[in-house]
Amino acid sequence: MTVSSIDQVRSEIASLEERLEKLRQVESILAELSGEGVSQPSPRKSRVSARQQMERRPEKLTQPVGRRRGAKLQGREGSTPNAILSLLETQGPLARAEIEEAIRAEREIGKQTVSVSLQRLRGSGKIQLEDGKWGLAA
Repeated sequence: MTVSSIDQVRSEIASLEERLEKLRQVESILAELSGEGVSQPSPRKSRVSARQQMERRPEKLTQPVGRRRGAKLQGREGSTPNAILSLLETQGPLARAEIEEAIRAEREIGKQTVSVSLQRLRGSGKIQLEDGKWGLAA
């Protein structure tokens, strides 16, 4: 996105916020006219404009997201990556489907959990893919 595109998006957001405020005023007037009295909107947290949100964001993360997440996952007992490493250690090289089947027999996991874990383990150099089977790195 270019700077002008970001400015256009910010402008559109400001316009939508103005329209939303007008709609809330109309809703209040309609409630008064129908005899319901003034409806009080539910309490909300203070609204932060899109511009304020953009200003609050840090310029760059200090570490890539995958590294931070990978570091946490690797150390957790019972994590999917640890289960995969244990499985490959005991049974030797396996296809992704075989790994997924074995992990699903032990616990409920998301659709992409095994694939993501395999890619992260591969990226960290702990496993490798050879002839369609995942095995521990030599």
